[in-house]
Amino acid sequence: MKTAPALVGITSFAVILLVWESAVRFGFINPFFVSEPSAIALSLSRAARSGELWHNVTVSLREFAIGYGLSVVIGVLAGALAGRFRTVEYALDPFLWFLYSAPLIAFYPIFVLWFGLGVPTVIAMTFLLSVTQIATSTLKGIQSVNPGLLRAARSFGATDRDLLWKVVLPATVPMMTAGLRLGIGRALMGVVVGELFGATAGLGYSISYYGALLKTTDMIASLIVVVVLGVLCTQGLTAVEERFDSWRTF
Repeated sequence: MKTAPALVGITSFAVILLVWESAVRFGFINPFFVSEPSAIALSLSRAARSGELWHNVTVSLREFAIGYGLSVVIGVLAGALAGRFRTVEYALDPFLWFLYSAPLIAFYPIFVLWFGLGVPTVIAMTFLLSVTQIATSTLKGIQSVNPGLLRAARSFGATDRDLLWKVVLPATVPMMTAGLRLGIGRALMGVVVGELFGATAGLGYSISYYGALLKTTDMIASLIVVVVLGVLCTQGLTAVEERFDSWRTF
């Protein structure tokens, strides 16, 4: 049954919350360091009623949408061109390996110099952290297409357009969506990192602000919202992939 995995996941999550709450209530854990689920829920409720939560979520989602959207467009396009043309692959390969190997968080001070503190730097960090996974996954997906499928399609008179839409892209979808899924986590990381140091709103700013004030409950509440957004985006992408399963069937 499709509901069984969801029920198991919800049950395990509920058990973790129960153990966490009990450990704090019975004095096994100092709430100053980890807070407790009931206090976090109250913090989220207060932030929602005051409008602070929705303002921070809106700011972070806007930055995420722009940065991640750019990384999807450029990453998929670059990966597709590199997978199709060897010259493009050879030209992009050093940059992809560099972005994979470099500690990209170190680029934050450079972006601050270029774009200043605020939204442009957050978007730049979001784009930089996510585009590599998307481009590489798209590239590898195209290169992994079975040559026999291409020859078979050619033998039946398929044009280049037919090969692209009926063979290459459907075969690339699993690898591409894997890169998109990884890119979501990296993009959210870019949003949070960008907002930690120079923003005046957003979930990353909220984490930094309450952390500086040693308000553990409010800080963890903002962190949980980031995690929930990541889960929702990932599950949404999975739903889109399942929606196009029929298109991938050869």
